[in-house]
Amino acid sequence: MRYFGGKQRISKPLSEFLNSQLQENQPFVDLFCGSCNVISKIDDNRLRIANDKHKYLIAMWKGLQNGWVMPDYISEEEYKYVRSNKDKNPILTGFVGFGCSYSGKWFGGYCRDNTGRNYCLNAKNSNNKIINKIKNVNFYSKDYKEVDLPKGSLVYCDIPYKNTTQYCSSEVGSFNHDEFYQWVRDNSDKCDIYVSEYKKNVPYDFKIVWEMESKKDIRNKDNIRENTTEVLMKYDK
Repeated sequence: MRYFGGKQRISKPLSEFLNSQLQENQPFVDLFCGSCNVISKIDDNRLRIANDKHKYLIAMWKGLQNGWVMPDYISEEEYKYVRSNKDKNPILTGFVGFGCSYSGKWFGGYCRDNTGRNYCLNAKNSNNKIINKIKNVNFYSKDYKEVDLPKGSLVYCDIPYKNTTQYCSSEVGSFNHDEFYQWVRDNSDKCDIYVSEYKKNVPYDFKIVWEMESKKDIRNKDNIRENTTEVLMKYDK
């Protein structure tokens, strides 16, 4: 499923690194799970927890775990109806709001192009590739500070990147980076915490443990996706 800020392009090497850091039976927590591109590739021989503050997104993932069948097509009229009636079917809302929207941005406009591409079906097929890999994942929809982290767990945080467009402030509110990094410092003795960001945004007291060149999701004014470097970092105690 297209998802604004998702890790689809780099999820394989990123997940390989995280898997290499896992200890036997160590719980894994994806604290900002989004499109589940990372947690779906994490060794499932352990407790896996996925959290996202976006309640409709989590409703969709839970619905899919329980056998909810995604539609093959959503018209623009249906898209607008779901947007105006989000709580009528939260599972469908989560699917349509991201999967049928431009660039996977939450109700960022009905997605279409000149080829007649069926974005709804693409989202359905993409989710179907993931769902069997996350059947035993425990899903929650909480603020990251409220998640009960198993002691000693490996915690992956794909936060909203600093100085970028926030994907859904209308549903999850604004993100306070200073507050988040202090939370990481305060919890680094309890859990093994890894944070995703652009290399240019790494705080002074964090160290980079993995990096990879990538491209931004949104094109610039010249219709070009700019190159950037994404990293995993840890608090340097």
